[in-house]
Amino acid sequence: MILDLKRFQAQARPRWLALESLLATLESRPDRKLNSTEVEQLQDLYAQVAADLNRVTHGTLARELRQYLERLIARAYAELYYSPPVRSEIWQRRRWLRIFTAFPETFRRQFRYFTLAVLITLLGCALGGLAVHYDPASVDVLLPADYLRNPDQRVHQEEQGKGNHLNSVQTEAAFSARLITHNIQVALLAAALGVTFGIGTALLLFENGVLLGAVAVNYTQQGFGLFMSAWLLPHGVFEIPSILIAGQAGFYLARLLLHRREDRDVRHSMREWLVLVAGLAMMLVWAGIMEAFFSQHHAPVLPYGFKVAVAAAELVLLTIYLLLIGRKETGGAPRSLAAEASR
Repeated sequence: MILDLKRFQAQARPRWLALESLLATLESRPDRKLNSTEVEQLQDLYAQVAADLNRVTHGTLARELRQYLERLIARAYAELYYSPPVRSEIWQRRRWLRIFTAFPETFRRQFRYFTLAVLITLLGCALGGLAVHYDPASVDVLLPADYLRNPDQRVHQEEQGKGNHLNSVQTEAAFSARLITHNIQVALLAAALGVTFGIGTALLLFENGVLLGAVAVNYTQQGFGLFMSAWLLPHGVFEIPSILIAGQAGFYLARLLLHRREDRDVRHSMREWLVLVAGLAMMLVWAGIMEAFFSQHHAPVLPYGFKVAVAAAELVLLTIYLLLIGRKETGGAPRSLAAEASR
């Protein structure tokens, strides 16, 4: 059937203009939200103009008219089927605060990898501690820094007020920033070394364990166990678990690589890894703040017993957070941050 183009245009142009006018109105509004009347009108006009485009495409060679109708249909389609994210929705506080419950939930779901990280670290601690206990000369090899090798001199200087104190809020803040940056880099390395099928992660955890065990035994043997506890624990109760969680993330990543053919939802699995990394980064921020503003101040400025008590309170709160927060939500089907994001 031959299309009478002039007659067709005369009959169809009113609905084209109506659709164009409606689209112009919608596009001029910042919220771009349609009410029920506009939705119904837009759907009817979209269907009619789409039918007109089909007739033009198959019934004539009117190129300019066809292009005009194609652009009109594309705009209408975008209004009907594409809803651009609103900034207020992207930055909803609820979405960002979800990480504070998603992190402990993910930690508990992947707890077996945390256990593995703890065992490897303890093995390193045992080796470092035994080496220092039975071979004092190994201190020079295992502990490169002088303040780690010679606790007597370090403690005497600190208690006499001659230590390397941070004498202003500005220097403490700068020191805290350096600590946070360095610790997060080490933790990310441990988590990312899961790509070596967990071998690199295990070696890094073992090395940290050797260093920690050597320091603990060296200070304790010389009678400075309380000083060491008051120095390390206020920030260590967050810093050490965060490194272990980094190892947990590394071993989890190794499992993903080893079983990638069986994992049908790789994106969901990687989001689990990202949640662990985000959570340990938050922990390291607090650890860096505590180390710069609290741990570096010793007796008589801050009594050792007080510092140990603060560390014990931190440990209790961290344990409650990791083991109990979000447990009501995970009582049924576990819901991860990935599931939350897909809602």
